[in-house]
Amino acid sequence: MRNGFQGALLLAVIVIGGCDPAPLQYPPASPNYPQANPPDPNLSQTGLPQPTPPDPAVTGSQRLQHAWNKAVEGLAMGGAIGGPYGAGGGLVLGFIAGLLTAESHYGNINSQIQIEQQKDKQLEAAIEHELQRQRALESQVAAATTDAVTGAAQAPATVNGGTGVAQGGAEPTQPVPADKQIASAKKAPSDSMVRPFKNVEIKDLNGDGVPDVWRYYNPSKPGEIVRQEESSKADGRVDVWTHYKDGLLVRREVDSNGRGRPDIVYYYENDKIAREERDELGTGQMSYRAFYENGRLARVEKSGNGNGKTDLWIYYDPAKEGEIVLREERDLNGDGAVDLWSHYEQGRLVRRDVSSVGLEVLAKQDVATSGAAGAHRVPATTGEK
Repeated sequence: MRNGFQGALLLAVIVIGGCDPAPLQYPPASPNYPQANPPDPNLSQTGLPQPTPPDPAVTGSQRLQHAWNKAVEGLAMGGAIGGPYGAGGGLVLGFIAGLLTAESHYGNINSQIQIEQQKDKQLEAAIEHELQRQRALESQVAAATTDAVTGAAQAPATVNGGTGVAQGGAEPTQPVPADKQIASAKKAPSDSMVRPFKNVEIKDLNGDGVPDVWRYYNPSKPGEIVRQEESSKADGRVDVWTHYKDGLLVRREVDSNGRGRPDIVYYYENDKIAREERDELGTGQMSYRAFYENGRLARVEKSGNGNGKTDLWIYYDPAKEGEIVLREERDLNGDGAVDLWSHYEQGRLVRRDVSSVGLEVLAKQDVATSGAAGAHRVPATTGEK
C-alpha cells in the first residue's frame, strides 16, 4: 500500500512537472477555428492597429477528451510503477493533468498550423510574383513582334512606281535559301539575333522585319540546339522543322506544298542521311522511301497506287559513286509478292524474270510483248524481296 502510494505520488510529480501551460488557441476542425485567409485582427477598417482579442476558452468536450487521453497514459504509467494502486493513482492524476494542460495542448497544435499557413501564403506570393514577371515579359515580346510586322507591312509603300526598287536605288533583299539556313544553325549566335527568352532565339535573315528562323536551345546545356523552325519562303510561315539530339542532326521535316504539314522527312545518323520519306501523291501517306548506307543511296521503295503499300523496290550499289542500279523488283497485282525482277550490270538492263502470276497480269494489260520481252519465266515463289 505504501509502495503504491509512493509510486502514485512520484507519478503525480512527473506529470505535473511536465505541464507546459500556454495561451489558448483554437484546435483544428473546431467550430471557431480560423479560416485559411483571415483578416488581420490587429487592423481596423481604417487601417489603425487594434488590440489583440483574448483567446477564447477550449470547449468542454475538447478538454474532457484531452483529460481522458492523459488519464489513460497515467493508468499505464502508474500500473507499470506501482501495480494496481499505482494504476488507480495514475488514472486520477492523469485526468487532472489533462484538464490542466488542455489549453496548452491545443495552443501548440494551433500555433503549428498557423506557421504552416504562413509558409503557404509566402509561397503563393512568390508564385504570383513570378507569374506577373512572365506576363510582363510576354507582353514585351508581343509588342516587339507587332511592331516588326507593322514595319514590314508598311515597307512596300516606299517602293517607287511598283518597280520593286526602294527609294535611294537599293535593291530589295532576297530570301536566304533553306540549305544556307540549316548550315548556319551550328554557328555561334550573332549580334543580329533576338533572344526574348533564355533558350529561344529568333532571327530575321533577310532583314524584312519578319522572323525567318526560330531556334530552341537546351535549358540545361546552353548553346546546344534541340529544334529549329524555318520559314524558307521568308513569309513568316514555318515550313521546315529540324530536330537535334546531343547537338547532332537527327530529323528534318519539310512542307514542300504549303499544306501546313510535312510531306518530306529526312532521318540522319551521326549527321549523315540514313532514310528519306516522301508523300509524292499528297494522300497523307508516304509513297517514297529511300534508305542510305554511309550517306549513299542503297534502296528505294515506292507505292504507285497511293495506298501506302510498296509495289516497287530498287536496289543500288552503295559501294560506288553515283546511283548505280543493281536490281528492280515489282509487284504487278498488289498482293505484296514480287512478280517481275529486272537485273542490271553497270547500270544497264541485262535480264528480266517474271513469275507465272506476273505473266498473266502482263498479258491482261496487253504489255507482255513490250514490257517483258525476252523475260525468263520463273515460278511464282522465286525471287527475293
